[in-house]
Amino acid sequence: MRAAHKKLWLLGIALAVAAAAVVFISANGSTQRLGCYDIQLDAAERTARCFEAIRSYRTELGMELAPEDVRKTGMIGEEFTDITTSVGSIESKRTAADPDMSALFVRMLTEAGLKAGDRVGAGFSGSFPSLNIALICACDAMGIDITYISSIGASFYGANHPDLTFPDMAHRLYLDGLISTDSSLVTPGGDYDNGKGVFDEEAFIPIIARIKDYGIPVMREENYQQNLANRRAVYDEAEIDCFVAVGGNISSTGLDESALSLGQGLLKQNIPVGGLNKHSGLVQYYLAQGLPVINMLNLRQIVADYSMPFDPPVQLSPGESPAYWTVSYPKLPIAAAFIAVFAILTVRKRMIKKK
Repeated sequence: MRAAHKKLWLLGIALAVAAAAVVFISANGSTQRLGCYDIQLDAAERTARCFEAIRSYRTELGMELAPEDVRKTGMIGEEFTDITTSVGSIESKRTAADPDMSALFVRMLTEAGLKAGDRVGAGFSGSFPSLNIALICACDAMGIDITYISSIGASFYGANHPDLTFPDMAHRLYLDGLISTDSSLVTPGGDYDNGKGVFDEEAFIPIIARIKDYGIPVMREENYQQNLANRRAVYDEAEIDCFVAVGGNISSTGLDESALSLGQGLLKQNIPVGGLNKHSGLVQYYLAQGLPVINMLNLRQIVADYSMPFDPPVQLSPGESPAYWTVSYPKLPIAAAFIAVFAILTVRKRMIKKK
C-alpha cells in the first residue's frame, strides 16, 4: 500500500513540476517585433488610405454608411441587395475591415517564404472587399507582384451595392494610384461562378457593361472545368509563386468546398496530384503543385490562430495588434522542467517494474 502511495506521490510531483514550469515560463515570455514589422506598418497605412478613399467614393455615389459599420470604415455593405450571393456574418465582416489585416497578410506571406520580386495569384470574391484590398496593399508594401481575378457577387454585408462592387472599388483605387494593380479578369461569382440563380439579371447587366468599359475582360463561363482552366491560364502567364483565396468563390474552394477541410490561413498540408478530382478548386490544385496557399474564409478561426481579436468594439492602433509580434520563452527553464519530469517518471516506471 505504501509503495502504491509512493508511486502516486511521484506522479503528483511530476505534475506539480510541470504546472510550476508552465506558470513560470508563461510569466517570463517576452514579445518581440517581427522582422517584417516596418513593412507591416507600411501595408496597414496603405490599406487605411484605401479605406478612406472608398468612404469618399460612397459619398460621391450618395451611399450612406451601413448602420452595422460601427467603426465607420466604409467597408461594410448592405445585408441584402440584388447582387447578394449568400449569407454572411456581420461580425466577420467587421473583423476584416481593419487595416491590420494587411499586416497579417505580410506576416503570412513572409511565413510562406515570399519576398520582393515574387508573384502572388489571388482569387477574390466580393464578400470581403477589405481583405482583398489588404492583400493587394501587403503585396505592394513587400514589392510582390499580384495578379488577381475579382468577382462581382458578395455575401451579406460584403461589396454588394450594385453601384460599387469590388471590381469598381479596385479600379478606382488603381486609377487614384492607391494600389499598383487592377483586376486581370472579372467573373460574376455566385453559383458556378456565373451568377445563375442568384443575381437579379436586370441589376447584373449594367455592372458587366461598366466593367467592360474599364477595359477589364469579363468571363461568364458556365462549364466549371473550363472556368478553372481559364483562371489557371491567367495565373500561369503571371508565373505565380503563391495562391491566395479570399472569400468563398466556388472556383477557389471547389464544388464540394473540400478546401475548408484543409484549414484556414497559411496552409501547410500538401495534397498529391492524384488527390484532385472533378470537384477540386484552385486551393487544392495549387497545393498539389507544391505552391504555398493562403485560404481566407473563416475569420474567427484565422484571427484566433494569431491571437487577434474577433469583432472588437475598439480598433487597436497600428503596430499594437498581435499580428506584429511574436512571443519567445526562456529555453533553459523549458529544458530543465522537461528533464526533471522525465527523471521523475523514469524513477516511477522502475518502481512499478520492481513490484
